[in-house]
Amino acid sequence: MSRIAPVAVVIPAFNAAVTLGDTLRALLDQAPNPPDRILVVDDGSCDGTCAVAEGFASRFPDRIGLIRRHV
Repeated sequence: MSRIAPVAVVIPAFNAAVTLGDTLRALLDQAPNPPDRILVVDDGSCDGTCAVAEGFASRFPDRIGLIRRHV
């Protein structure tokens, strides 16, 4: 089955370091059509949420992005 339009997923995140990696891996592993773009929007987390997102973004720069909202 082919996809008609690009698919983007936005993940709002706040202190989600424990679960964010699993979420991103699950999205990337969607077969046969993973999302074309995944955007993590950090809402001022004080745990390692940004570090997890940055790690994935560095490995998949064309697929995963990060927006940091400082509060």
